[in-house]
Amino acid sequence: MNAESSLAVTLSAELFDRLSAEARKLGLPLEWLVASLVVDTVDDAAPMPALACA
Repeated sequence: MNAESSLAVTLSAELFDRLSAEARKLGLPLEWLVASLVVDTVDDAAPMPALACA
């Protein structure tokens, strides 16, 4: 399986402003905040893996 090492995210001007303010308030880089939202979204959308019996 090949893993992609980059991802492009497009934010509306309003969302960029809101996330920028939140990142400043939290003392985090904006990229980290956006990345955490992407990971949360992907994790929530992923189907639950089937349990394997040994």
